[in-house]
Amino acid sequence: MKNFSLFAYTFSHFAVDYVCLLTVLDPWGYRTEILGGVQNYALFVITYNFLAFGLQMVFGAFCDEHRKFPAGAFGCFLVLLGALCVAFIPESYPEYTFNLWASVILVGIGNAFFHVGGGIESLVHSGGKLRRSGIFVSSGALGVALGIYNAGRTTGGIGVITFLMIFCMVLCLAAQRKNPSEGECEIKGTASEKNALWLVVSLALFSVLIRSFGGTVIPMEWKNTAELGLVSGAAAFGGKFIGGFAADKFGAKRTGISSLLLSVPFLAFGKDIIFVSVIGIILFNMTMPITLGILAEKFPKNPGIAFGLTTAALLLGAVPSFFVPLGGGLLLLVPAVLVSAVCIYFSADNKKSITEV
Repeated sequence: MKNFSLFAYTFSHFAVDYVCLLTVLDPWGYRTEILGGVQNYALFVITYNFLAFGLQMVFGAFCDEHRKFPAGAFGCFLVLLGALCVAFIPESYPEYTFNLWASVILVGIGNAFFHVGGGIESLVHSGGKLRRSGIFVSSGALGVALGIYNAGRTTGGIGVITFLMIFCMVLCLAAQRKNPSEGECEIKGTASEKNALWLVVSLALFSVLIRSFGGTVIPMEWKNTAELGLVSGAAAFGGKFIGGFAADKFGAKRTGISSLLLSVPFLAFGKDIIFVSVIGIILFNMTMPITLGILAEKFPKNPGIAFGLTTAALLLGAVPSFFVPLGGGLLLLVPAVLVSAVCIYFSADNKKSITEV
């Protein structure tokens, strides 16, 4: 049953992020026209990000207290409603402004609810390991990459989107029924026991924040086509997926620091070389399940809050890129990676869990 629920939420994570990106992006410019200009469309996108990432801690606190609430399925339902709001808008019709704002609010809130539901499931049923949360979160990178790629390429796809979201609702409801997300997190040995709780939590969150910022300035001159955007998305997926397995085998602290430091030369010299850059992106993303595991270990009774804290830190780290074109630059990337590694050093541990999945 645990394998089924992992599949259900992992596949649904891919689908939810895919549909959200299709709904929010504006490849032909008609959302920009309806909203009244580029600045209003930028606010539209920022609103989505703040709802999708900023609300997860709030919804996480609610779901921690109401474990039977079908957060995953409810999130899928809201995302479907948001997609339907824009599915039948004719191009260049200003009176459909309400539809667009309704869509971004629905998909943003739906995304947040879904992530909380899947995040709690992956932590509560982790069996003390980090791999499960790494597998769950990784599929979102593929959904985002494919959503960006397919935005504007799919016509008449609302039938596919509707079927996809209904299928995911059924999957999540079945998973919750067969494998309820009850109990505490069992992750042990990931968080440092030498430092105070407030310090460990603060450092883990700052590591996420600064790594998120670093991700916005990675030099990728080679990524000059939509197809190559899929390559970078696949690399991010690979890093998050592998990170949990590596941490379970070699220890969270050792894996986190090593992967971050090793990523620097690959990211630096891979500016124009796809293969080298891809290795760097994989290494750079391996700490995701580690920082989540640290917070889950420190808040075993509140996996929703732990998951929501990490996404809030991701959002804050990316905020500068919403307003200032940072571009790719090693002068910003290298210090960000080093600071993130130092935070991992003082907040993580290398102890192995004795609990098996």
